[in-house]
Amino acid sequence: MTASSASNGVPPAGPELTDAISEALVALYADFYDHGRTTATTYINDNVVVCVLEDILSVGESRQVADGAGKDVIEGRIAFQEGAQDEFTQAIERLTGRKVTAFLSANQASPGVACELFFLEAPPERGA
Repeated sequence: MTASSASNGVPPAGPELTDAISEALVALYADFYDHGRTTATTYINDNVVVCVLEDILSVGESRQVADGAGKDVIEGRIAFQEGAQDEFTQAIERLTGRKVTAFLSANQASPGVACELFFLEAPPERGA
């Protein structure tokens, strides 16, 4: 986020916004999963934010997948996402300045990728 966006209270836009969302979700993954290698790319289309994260598995999860327990890893991530939903939606709401009306999360163990999908409330009409 640029200093001007941060200082005047206006949410970032365009590439600045997608980069900020990617950084925020990577930071949440690092905090929650104790795994700092995750990378992310974010796309925004109207009222939909999609963040695709790669290299999401921790060392322990990677071992589980190698041992054939990929299903257990995914089930653990689903349970985690349900518990962490508030933190994820708050980050998106803070960065976009819009309310999240729905949040979906999908994970795959091999390769270790995830998709975080946020539906946003419609923006205020211009001039309103």
